[in-house]
Amino acid sequence: MEASSFALIAHDLKNALGSLEGELELLIDDPSPAMAHSAYMRCTELRRQFVQFLTVYGAADDMHTHCEDESPKDVMELVYRAGQIRRLSLPNAPKVVMAVDEHTPSFWYFDQRLVHMALDAAFHNASRFARSQVTLSMREQDGYLVLVIDDDGAGLGAIDPSVTSTGLGTDLCKAVAEAHRSGERRGRIDLLNRPEGGARFELWLP
Repeated sequence: MEASSFALIAHDLKNALGSLEGELELLIDDPSPAMAHSAYMRCTELRRQFVQFLTVYGAADDMHTHCEDESPKDVMELVYRAGQIRRLSLPNAPKVVMAVDEHTPSFWYFDQRLVHMALDAAFHNASRFARSQVTLSMREQDGYLVLVIDDDGAGLGAIDPSVTSTGLGTDLCKAVAEAHRSGERRGRIDLLNRPEGGARFELWLP
C-alpha cells in the first residue's frame, strides 16, 4: 500500500478518535447507559481498525505466516460467535448463519491468527452492507480451502453505510491470503456479486 493511502487511513482514525473523545466528554456531564454502550462499541471498532492498520503497515510487502494444522470449522466458529455477541449488543445487527459442508476437511495448514483476523475484517464489512443476514460457509475446491462470507445487501459497488470505515479490511484480507503459499500456488481473495443478491467474499488458501 502506498504511503499516501496510509496517511489517509491514519487521518480517518484520528478523526474517529476525536469523535469518541466528544462522546466521552458528554458522558462526564450526563452519564447515560445508551451513550456509554455507543462509546464502548466505537472503542472496540477503533481497536479492530488499529490492529488491521498495524498488521498491514508492519508487513509492508512481505507478511510472514506461522502455519500449523488448524481446524477450518473452529476458526469460522470464532467469527460466528463474535457475530452472535454483536447481535446481542446491537439489535439491528444482521442474523448470522453458519453452514458447514460435511466434506470440508477437518484440518488445513494455515496461520490461524492471521486468517481469523482476515475473516473478522470480511465479516464486519459484510455486516455493514447486509440487510438481514450474513452466512458463513466453507468448501474444498481445486486443492484450496475456500472460506466464504455472504451478505444479502445491495452487492458490490453499493454506497458504504458506515461513516467509520477506512477501507483497510480488504487490503488486510488480500495480504493475509497472498502470504499463504504452497509451492507455486498462493492464496487469494475473490469478491463477487451473488446471483440471488448481495455480495460474496471468498478467502482461498492453498
